[in-house]
Amino acid sequence: MEGGALHRTLETQLNVWVDDRRKLLEEVEGLEPERLVARPLAGKWSILEIVEHLVLGDRDVLQGLPDPANLVDRQRKLKHRVSYPLVMLVLACHIPAKVASPRMIPRGESSVAELRREWDEIQRWLRSYVGQLDRGDLAKSVFAHPIAGPLTLGQALHMGALHMATHTRQIRRLESLTES
Repeated sequence: MEGGALHRTLETQLNVWVDDRRKLLEEVEGLEPERLVARPLAGKWSILEIVEHLVLGDRDVLQGLPDPANLVDRQRKLKHRVSYPLVMLVLACHIPAKVASPRMIPRGESSVAELRREWDEIQRWLRSYVGQLDRGDLAKSVFAHPIAGPLTLGQALHMGALHMATHTRQIRRLESLTES
């Protein structure tokens, strides 16, 4: 795929992800405060905690990237080549799994407005970062996932979209369980 077309494909992926995130936040912002923190399923997160987990997950995977001029293609070992498809399978098939990193566990101390601000900042940074990448950078495994290992931008966006879809379904289930 030619560099310009690849950039457009990644830009489209990013736009879809940003739009899905916006819709989810608007939906959650419309809920009563009691429903946001309700835990109708014992031992499971509230709606607000799920949103916080999504923000923390994005921050964890995206943080620590060097300036685009200094990108290093991280080596993808055999275990990463196996673990990435497994993580994607878990997300796609809605298989319950433990959180990939303790940094992704919500503390339950943030408001929807605070989470929106942080997520907006992450998304703005990512969009700016993508815009600075050269054609050759797009195929480099520069994002570090705690289980799947080094990811390309396309893989990170695909995983992020699946992760959000998984938790959006979870949020909708909790919404139905907390309806009056």
